[in-house]
Amino acid sequence: MQNQSSDQKVDLVLNSTPESSWESLGLSVPTVQLLLQLGLLKPTPIQAASIPVALEGRDLIASAQTGTGKTASFVLPLVEKLKGRQGTLGLVLAPTREIAQQIQAVFEQLGAPQGVRSIVLIGGVEMKIDEAALSTYPQVIVATPGRLCDHLDRGNLWIDFMEWVVLDEADRMLDLGFSAQISRIMNDIPDSAHTLVYSATISPSVQKLTRGILNRPQFISVAPTHSTSSLVDQKIVWMLEESKGRELRKLIDAENGSMIVFVRSKEEASRLFRSLHSRGYMQVTVIHSDLRQMDREQFLADFKSGKFTVLIATDIAGRGIHVDGVAHVVNYDLPREPEDYVHRIGRTGRAQASGRATSFATVRDRYSVKEIETLIKMSIPAEFIDEIQLAPIVPKKGSRKPHHSKGFSKRKPSHKKSHR
Repeated sequence: MQNQSSDQKVDLVLNSTPESSWESLGLSVPTVQLLLQLGLLKPTPIQAASIPVALEGRDLIASAQTGTGKTASFVLPLVEKLKGRQGTLGLVLAPTREIAQQIQAVFEQLGAPQGVRSIVLIGGVEMKIDEAALSTYPQVIVATPGRLCDHLDRGNLWIDFMEWVVLDEADRMLDLGFSAQISRIMNDIPDSAHTLVYSATISPSVQKLTRGILNRPQFISVAPTHSTSSLVDQKIVWMLEESKGRELRKLIDAENGSMIVFVRSKEEASRLFRSLHSRGYMQVTVIHSDLRQMDREQFLADFKSGKFTVLIATDIAGRGIHVDGVAHVVNYDLPREPEDYVHRIGRTGRAQASGRATSFATVRDRYSVKEIETLIKMSIPAEFIDEIQLAPIVPKKGSRKPHHSKGFSKRKPSHKKSHR
């Protein structure tokens, strides 16, 4: 891959993607038949727009939210290009273990029946298990950046023969601090590889990333990035910080369905979980990054099955974790970035079902609320639990700074594996 020049224009596919069929996208007959057998009768807009581009062998950057079918939009082209071939030729990077596992599940559904084998490399799994999986030479590796770099450091695999690379949830990977790992990985990828980048938001850091690794990419945007579902009843509740616990308990007592409660940090998640359990709320479970992988998987499975009806989560669950039928999302803490508000409340109001989103806000959150309302282009209905005074917001020039990655360096096409 050669670096995209700074003055180079990229093509734009607008939201008005025409009605398409699987056959019209250039997919093979066996793949179309498999899709129809699975009950997938027609492509979603992101699939209709991006699959033909990928099959042509062009680099692309796609702006698409969770729940739009974007995973299949890169899995299907890789399956088409790699079936019948030997060796590990495809790499998919994902920001979290859960997202990587869900991508792997889609490969098993769409690729395995056609002989395309894939493995997943994530933290929390013994290295010996990963090494055994790598020894089978799968066509595709799905991995988190940190885990892949661990294997590169150990000499367990080389990636200089890769033909396809996918960066899923690129903005989230940068937000989580994986810029150095992505840089290291992409420097080992051959210049001839095709790269597909998917990102819910096209932030300045994502733009910088794409300039460094894409070659004449096509840009695809199929949905308003910052829209919220009209099926979600949103509300801001203003209160004092010390009122949050009491108000959350009231919401839990009144809720008949399932609920996800978002907090800012893993420490706050653990504290809130212990507080609720000590008061007899045994229907509550929690997931965050400090838990063992097997525990996270079990707690999430228990929530999905209905064993627990309340899930306390950090933003690790904000994207990529699909739980059907969530009735209520509570922002116990508002997110640090307004874009994450969209992803959080997108956990409810899915599949044409209605849902509720309640956000707790204190005086210190008034700027965050304003940024969220500006982003989603609507005023969120509000109520006041406590008597608090909200000072007028005075606009500040450049008050909101974009969330940058740390020191992402452009690829150097001349970089080669001279130590091998």
